[in-house]
Amino acid sequence: MRDQGNTSLRKSPTSPQEAIQLYTYGLEMALTRPPWEPVQLVREECALLYGNRAQAYMAAQMWAEAAADAQCSVECKRQGNGKAWWRRGKSLVEMGRWRDAVNWVDEGLETLEGGEKGDGGKEREELVQLRKEIERYLDEEKRREGR
Repeated sequence: MRDQGNTSLRKSPTSPQEAIQLYTYGLEMALTRPPWEPVQLVREECALLYGNRAQAYMAAQMWAEAAADAQCSVECKRQGNGKAWWRRGKSLVEMGRWRDAVNWVDEGLETLEGGEKGDGGKEREELVQLRKEIERYLDEEKRREGR
């Protein structure tokens, strides 16, 4: 289901509803796996599906849903999941929740810093760039309040 959702999102990035539905089906299947299946396998699969569905929600500008799914993805897999950390941070920014976004991004940077060497360098850099974007906004907000 994940691959089909990815294909759907690539074909129609401005109309992500089909991708959202496919990721949802994939999550339903993953979460109802038999209990003898390895838990780590389920966690990995759910982390990917929640992360991908968060991206699809972002394409639909459904920021609250994207933030919730990105957080679920991180809860399933904290390390090596920079995209999910970024997606929630960006969704919080889009909702105007700048302080929540800075706290989330800082936690993500700290978590990714503690990961294995070379783990998610590009993803970490994107999170650093998002942090800088947030800082610029907060600095501008302070200047406006100071007038």
